[in-house]
Amino acid sequence: MRNLVFTSAGENTTFYKLWTWPDAAPQNFDIFVIYYGDSEENYEKYKGCVDYIEKRKGSKFQNFHWLWTQRPELFRNYDRFFILDDDILITCHDINRMFELSERFEICAPSFRKGSIISHKITKQKQGCEFEYTNFVEVNTPLFSRNALENLMRAFDPILIGWGIDYLYIWANGMEKKTSYAILHSISCINPHKKQKGGARELLKIANVKKRRKIWEAYAARIGCPKEFDKIVWSRPRSFF
Repeated sequence: MRNLVFTSAGENTTFYKLWTWPDAAPQNFDIFVIYYGDSEENYEKYKGCVDYIEKRKGSKFQNFHWLWTQRPELFRNYDRFFILDDDILITCHDINRMFELSERFEICAPSFRKGSIISHKITKQKQGCEFEYTNFVEVNTPLFSRNALENLMRAFDPILIGWGIDYLYIWANGMEKKTSYAILHSISCINPHKKQKGGARELLKIANVKKRRKIWEAYAARIGCPKEFDKIVWSRPRSFF
């Protein structure tokens, strides 16, 4: 098994139903979870359907970075890493397909279909298009090659709380590249609205979360990374093959 899905999970999630077999077909990936909630019942429920679980407070990339640095032996056998927010609505079948199609890209993501929060127009699903090469992949659904992830981990600082990390990993892997990053329109998911997620965002429970934009901007300035940049579609190839 060379594919890994990672999430940092709280209470308002259905990942354990959607992402795991027998949704459609056996998984071609393992699942690692860091649980930041307080329910022993939920912890045990998640534990029963994933390959590795740990308890720890923090945001998704903070928790991934902690596990990457503290338990590096856990990651040695993996080549590709799909780092998903726990509320993303995507099936096991489509995660399998993401890994199958991702091998031509350094970083890629599924598009967002109707019913999703669309924070960046470039991520919205386009009908009749298999994928687009872009300079942007949103932080809630990135799938990395091992090399791309290692470049991010070298640049990452655990003070960051979500905001700006999608700019950081493009910068860390080369902003000039035009055939390395992609949004897959043939595979889509839903980034649900607050009402669909059961109320208030669990992100708001994290320390310093309301300062996350200022934290990012100060860090970006310190390392020489643009704090944001225009989102560009470089090209739209006819197909994967």
